Amino acid sequence: MTPSIQAVGASLAQSLLQLKTETLPSLPTISAAGGGVTSDHSGFAALITHGLSIVAQAQATAGANEKAFAAQVPGAPSLSQTMLSMQKSGIAFQELIGIRNELTRGYTTLISMPV
Repeated sequence: MTPSIQAVGASLAQSLLQLKTETLPSLPTISAAGGGVTSDHSGFAALITHGLSIVAQAQATAGANEKAFAAQVPGAPSLSQTMLSMQKSGIAFQELIGIRNELTRGYTTLISMPV
């Protein structure tokens, strides 16, 4: 049984909050857009939020396609389109779990480093 998107999002948010509170707030981050060094953490948070919304949208689309196909609604997607949307949703979810695991592993490595 796979966890829901809300459970993964909550776990990821908790990891990010713990990372944010235990690291030095004055450490600069590298901005992905401009390539420069900035002090705000909104770029990374926005990137994670965007990723969560993509996965949630993929799951909603797959669910809607599945319900429409099962109910044989006129104009509903075909079986192949329904299965494809479900596979896309599953892959996106697995990637999100992989990102969460890498963040957790990085955090653990960072915390266990001697000062």
